[in-house]
Amino acid sequence: MSAQDESLDTWVDVEDALPWLPTEPYFIAQERHGRLLETLPGSGLSVLEIDLVHARQESDLQAALGHALDKPAHYADNWDALRDLLKERGASTPWAIAIVFTSAPAFLRADVHGFVRAVSVLHNMSRELSNIDEFYGQLELFYVGEWLSAH
Repeated sequence: MSAQDESLDTWVDVEDALPWLPTEPYFIAQERHGRLLETLPGSGLSVLEIDLVHARQESDLQAALGHALDKPAHYADNWDALRDLLKERGASTPWAIAIVFTSAPAFLRADVHGFVRAVSVLHNMSRELSNIDEFYGQLELFYVGEWLSAH
């Protein structure tokens, strides 16, 4: 079986597991946080929960990600180092990770540009690392909080 076939066999369709999800990026209402955490572990994804209540800038989120991923000391807290860390770990054994960012609106209120940039960079990184042609793993991102709705 090729690595490509193996990755297809282990891929978790989060939208199938959680049919109530909005389209990506996944901004989850606070009241669905518990449901999200009940469902994700049984889906085959390892769940990392990162509280952004004290995140005031992009570097705070990067440091929290590094801590949650148990990064070695030689990796800096920046996007390139995070990408390299995930590539290195996925080169031998592909990973399947769901990162659940709680209190995400606190970071948004503190630094709109930093929050939007982090969501964009992480979304692009998850697509890059989850590319079937050069597969390192599956990275799914969830931002939980009290989001304003236009409805």
